[in-house]
Amino acid sequence: MPTFVLERAVPKGFDIADPDQVALHSRWASDAYRAAGIAWMGGVTTPAKMYSLIVADSVADVERYLKILGVPEGDFAFAEVISALGPQMAMSRDDPRYRPPRHRPQPLA
Repeated sequence: MPTFVLERAVPKGFDIADPDQVALHSRWASDAYRAAGIAWMGGVTTPAKMYSLIVADSVADVERYLKILGVPEGDFAFAEVISALGPQMAMSRDDPRYRPPRHRPQPLA
């Protein structure tokens, strides 16, 4: 099934630092994802945006989720994931194909 990254604006009045509001919002999101037939893999917030990793059969399912929650047009964007990245995907340094980066990052002072 396709995996998507969903980006949306933090709703007005939603205090992402308030654990009770986060719990309530997460419940609403969980219920809406379930109603739309989407698997929610979790997400993160920044001061202005929320990002979720989701698995859905189609773009129509994602659009249905946004409609269920009443997310206004222009307050969201989503894109299909092409590949996973992260330490779980890292090549071993012992792999014969490994090569160090051209420009090694310098430690911060």
